[in-house]
Amino acid sequence: MQLDIMNFLSFFLVYGALGFLLETVFRSLATGKVYISRGFITNGFCPLYGISGIIIIEIFTVCELSIVNPLHALIGATAGSMAVVTLFEYITGRMLDRVFHFKLWDYSGNTFNLHSYICLEFTLLWGILALLLVYFIHPVIEVLVYAIPYNIRTLAVVMFLSMIYVNASYNVRKMHKLNVRKL
Repeated sequence: MQLDIMNFLSFFLVYGALGFLLETVFRSLATGKVYISRGFITNGFCPLYGISGIIIIEIFTVCELSIVNPLHALIGATAGSMAVVTLFEYITGRMLDRVFHFKLWDYSGNTFNLHSYICLEFTLLWGILALLLVYFIHPVIEVLVYAIPYNIRTLAVVMFLSMIYVNASYNVRKMHKLNVRKL
């Protein structure tokens, strides 16, 4: 992946939306009823997945370029992705809970959890998702994103980021107004 800002933001938006969709389907199947987002940023987007998708792709790219043995590169990239994304999930969960008193997920019922923000089961799931993303999903998404003319892609990115910004600021103001936590 080329590291210019437009590609970064394009993939951030795509993986944030796909991650939201994946979580919605997963939670709906797990609970047996239609799951409606209770996220910090609503309306079809989750920044945790957008950033995680980019991090995973970059970790795999760096490992493939710097580790000669392909098996070692695969193992290192998968383990690195699991570790970094799990750390990011922990920091995000802890920050949302501490700053806004807003707990989006609770793994306290899962074995081997840390402060209920992360657990071994979902860390392993991140590893599986990383492999699926890098070897099956990203190659297709990359072709689709690069097929969009640059000017149109730029306009779309600016529009979607603006909508996300407005939505996030609205949610922060709403939480502040409800006296969840004064910022």
